Formats: sequence, C-alpha cells, structure tokens
Amino acid sequence: MKAKTAKIISVIGHPLLLGSVYVIAVSFQRLTLEQAYFVSLSIICIVTLPISIHNWHKTKKGTYTNFDVSDQKQRKGFYPVVMLLILILMSTFYFMNLPLTVLLNTLVFSGLILIMALVNFKIKASMHAAIAFYVSMGLWDLSVFIGIPAIVLALATSWSRLEMKRHSLNEIATGSLLGLLFGLIGIVLL
Repeated sequence: MKAKTAKIISVIGHPLLLGSVYVIAVSFQRLTLEQAYFVSLSIICIVTLPISIHNWHKTKKGTYTNFDVSDQKQRKGFYPVVMLLILILMSTFYFMNLPLTVLLNTLVFSGLILIMALVNFKIKASMHAAIAFYVSMGLWDLSVFIGIPAIVLALATSWSRLEMKRHSLNEIATGSLLGLLFGLIGIVLL
C-alpha cells in the first residue's frame, strides 16, 4: 500500500505535471486572458510535450532507465535539453512582449534548472522535490490557503521519492532547499 501511494504521489508531484499546472494556474490569476492562454499553450508546446516525448523516446530506447531520468549520469544529457527548451520559451515570451514578471519568473526558474544541472556533477538532487517546493513558494505568495496544501504536497512528493528509492535523504534535502531558495528569490523579485 505504501509503495502504491508513493507512486501516485510521485506522479501528481512530477515536475512536468506540477510545473505545468502551476504556470497555467498562476497565468490565469495574474495575466490578461489572452496572455494566460498564450503562456499556457507555450509552456505545454515548448517545454512539457517536448520533454515528455524526449524522455519517453529515451526510455523506450533504453538510454534512460526510467521516464524520470533518475540516474545521475543520464541526467548530464537531460539538463542541456531542458535548458535549451527554457531558452526557447524565454525568447518566445520576450519577442511576444509579455510582461516583465513573466520573463523574470522564467529567468528565476531557469536559474533553478541551471543550478540543478551544476549540482548534478556532485549529487543527483531531486527534481521532484525542487519543483514541488519552488511551486509551493509561488502558491504561498499567491494565497496562504493554497500555499499550505502545496507545501504538504511538496513534503509528500519528497517522501514518495524516498519511499520509491529514487533518491537518498541528502538528494531530497538538496532539491528541496534549492526549490525553496529559488521560490523565495521569485517572491522577492516580483
């Protein structure tokens, strides 16, 4: 039962799912309707779908042992793909003349991913934990009533990665702290 619960929570807290839902929800709260639709469609088409297809293809080929890219060595090839897609996303937002807050949020998030990539040379920090805590800080800033359940989800997601033996406690702590740090940077900048 614990293993099944951990797997369900891990899927709910998956960076691609949680991150996309977060961007879409915040966009519709803080942007015009037209901008929110554009940002939402952009995040799905430029980041979420390409990474999903990339990971699925690499997993099917046997290059990645799993969709989450839980192997530290395999992540070395994963992070450049993610950074390229985020760069394309940020360029799209810039050329579409979206508000500065959208660009700053994207820049802060890209900083988190870049630091995660650099940290990966020493330790495989949990991307699930990092994104979950990053999102929880952003939602906390939006509303305490949404932020509290988001923090609970971030803690549950971190537990799930430990329970599934995808990460050590040190890897979870590193990802969590980086997510919190960059989430706070995002709050301070905006």
